[in-house]
Amino acid sequence: MNQIDTNTLFLGKLLAEVYRVQRELEIPTADDATIYGLRNGFETVIAEELERVGFVSKAQVKHVMDVLDPIWQDPAKLAAFKGFYDIERELESGGVDRSTAIAVLTYLNAHGQFTAVIEKMDTDGSPSECRTFNLSKWEK
Repeated sequence: MNQIDTNTLFLGKLLAEVYRVQRELEIPTADDATIYGLRNGFETVIAEELERVGFVSKAQVKHVMDVLDPIWQDPAKLAAFKGFYDIERELESGGVDRSTAIAVLTYLNAHGQFTAVIEKMDTDGSPSECRTFNLSKWEK
């Protein structure tokens, strides 16, 4: 029998209460089964929810910035930049997959960094999920 540590159990229960408050505020977050599972210590539900939290390391953020910086600094490179596909392999070579890149680019855009490069991704040179990097109203 697996045992879940006390901190993880507490996080699950706390997350359930956050979801309940959000539901009362009509913010879509979790279904009834998930909230029930979290409140009652279901290990699989807690593990699934905590995995969804995600993690982006400092090294990954730095790598994305290191890839964007030469484009941002050089007007000729910026003019030649066609979109996300131009940098995807370089991002991957530094351990940044597409979903992590989306998170970092959204963060950088919200922070007002590299906006000239990020705005140029809204083209056919980018996959549909990598064209705009604006915070949704639920992320603000």
